[in-house]
Amino acid sequence: MSRNRQLIQLWKQFIPLSLSDVAMALGDPLTTTTLAHLADSRINLAAVGVAKTIAIFCESPIIMLLHASNALAPTQASRQALWKFTLIASGAMSLLLALTSIPAIFTIVGEGWLGVTPNLSPTVRSVLMITILWPLTIGWRRYFQGLLIHSGQSNAVAQAGMIRLLVVVAILIGGLVFKFSGAIVAGMSLVWGVIAEAIAVTYLAKKLGATKLPEITSTPQLPQDIAGVWKFYAPLGGTMILVWGSRAALLGIVARANDGAISLAAWPAAWGLVLVIANSTRMVQQIIIRNRKLMPDKLLITFAITVGIVCSLVLLLISGTPPSTKAIGWFIGNDQELNSRVRPVLLICAIVPLLVSVQNALQGFLVSEGRTWAVNQATWMGAIMMLGVAYFAVQTSFNGSIAAATGMIIGGITEVGYLFYTWRKQIPKSSFT
Repeated sequence: MSRNRQLIQLWKQFIPLSLSDVAMALGDPLTTTTLAHLADSRINLAAVGVAKTIAIFCESPIIMLLHASNALAPTQASRQALWKFTLIASGAMSLLLALTSIPAIFTIVGEGWLGVTPNLSPTVRSVLMITILWPLTIGWRRYFQGLLIHSGQSNAVAQAGMIRLLVVVAILIGGLVFKFSGAIVAGMSLVWGVIAEAIAVTYLAKKLGATKLPEITSTPQLPQDIAGVWKFYAPLGGTMILVWGSRAALLGIVARANDGAISLAAWPAAWGLVLVIANSTRMVQQIIIRNRKLMPDKLLITFAITVGIVCSLVLLLISGTPPSTKAIGWFIGNDQELNSRVRPVLLICAIVPLLVSVQNALQGFLVSEGRTWAVNQATWMGAIMMLGVAYFAVQTSFNGSIAAATGMIIGGITEVGYLFYTWRKQIPKSSFT
């Protein structure tokens, strides 16, 4: 098969998966827009930003279950062991989220660690209580997504993602029409959207036979029990705890900036829009894992770079052209001060989709080789750099949202550099063909 035909084949596998991530990520800007047109928009934007940061931190250990499900799908024993592990780990994370919403614990976590003001705490806690089932449902969904991806059923993943988006939109429209509390509407759309997607992806996986894949005898020895799955998965789970823990800490740095009140609303609003585009590249990793032994590494890297460049250009067009000012105003409402803080963040973060695409490609290479600890080490490097840069920027009187964006970029570059160095160090040059 020619190089161009192989690239086209990779894009055909990637686009449905990317659409599922875009459908998921669209929930953030749609929620932001809804909150901007309801009462107490700044309070609710800040409260939902904090609550989602905590919820995703509790979810973070099981985010990589998608990668594990894709990688461990070849044998029935591995799939069964991972399913048991999924239920245990996801249930434990939902319990942790429930504990976090308890007033005494939230006083320590929210007000103490994250710098949430007492008047904002009740709203944040309300959102947390609504989203208690979020981690359990996310883990469930990712397990079946991985089976579908491994079996080549990318379109089914996209279909389930669209169902999630439709549910989110319906709840947000209902909130606008009936003028419900913005924070409550946001929490309901978050949890019920993912519940609908989990139901859909489970049904499709069973219907399409992804839960009963034939054994692949040539696959290297995979973990056959929960203990083996834990050994394989622990570095990946630890990686995502670190990612979202550091982002929660970043929110704490933003809150302590000179303009903490406005930046605490501006940063989540801007970052939510960035993630709509950046998250569309994340499924690059699943394409790498699935095709690692079928196509040359050089071709796979080229594919990842092209995906990243396309998505970065899209974000640049959205944030850097004259019509974008009006679009951003519609997105966050008529708050001119908030608008003036969001636009520069979007411009700074235009490189983020390219960084995320290359990062996921390199992670995919390492995961496919079983080198999950290398992924963890790279994340440590990136997180330390991100927080250090953001903290230094805040201390030198940068506004909080710009400090966060700068830290995120420098941290991402550091992580990608370390991933590339680690990957290339242990493979022969001849394999990069």
